[in-house]
Amino acid sequence: MSDAPTEPTNAHVNPPQQARSRRTLERIVRAALDILDQEGPDGVTVQAVVARARSSVGSFYARFRGKEDLLEYLEERVWKEAQQRWQERLHERDWGALSLEELVRGAVRLLADARRSRASSLQALDRMGAGSGDGYASFRRYVLESLSDLLLERRGQIQHHDPELAVRLSLAAIAGAVDTGDPSSGEPFDASVLEREGEVLVMRYLTSAATVAAHPAPTYEDDGAEEEGDVDFFDVWG
Repeated sequence: MSDAPTEPTNAHVNPPQQARSRRTLERIVRAALDILDQEGPDGVTVQAVVARARSSVGSFYARFRGKEDLLEYLEERVWKEAQQRWQERLHERDWGALSLEELVRGAVRLLADARRSRASSLQALDRMGAGSGDGYASFRRYVLESLSDLLLERRGQIQHHDPELAVRLSLAAIAGAVDTGDPSSGEPFDASVLEREGEVLVMRYLTSAATVAAHPAPTYEDDGAEEEGDVDFFDVWG
């Protein structure tokens, strides 16, 4: 976590004014995140947090009204900090020196790395928090938009007739595979497999899409009439 984080604006927390109070808040936050990462949401209790933070219940309630306020604060803060770190990385790297293949490889690895980071625990925090519950979704949307912008700077190497659509769709496919895992087993894809195959999937879709350009998506006119051979899924499942 950064040394000077941007404080969330909506969480119910009494903002610390003195350096000592700020340090106490940091210990509480770090303890809560460690417990969340190691034990899951059920392990995050006021007693467990203050014990790990080597603080007191009184210090906790001087800053939060209860566990739900802590969770809401964490939900907002951790994703805001993640977005700040991502912005810093964008400005630190000379992305213009990378080829499309290198950009794709980096993008796929970044998305796949969510499985090796705290992202799964933080998604659980989103679900149990008292806030909007969309901190992870907002962060991932921001990352996908940033990656899309980077890839579209190489639009001259993209053969698809609609580069914007191709980039958004291919990145969404990787992000979906990361989130849902293998549909046949319900288990996450192995990260190395996801990185390797994801890079191939995205590159081939973006750079080997001459057939897509030669066969643009057809348009359909719905006259309300069913054609012979159409399947009515309501009949199937009914």
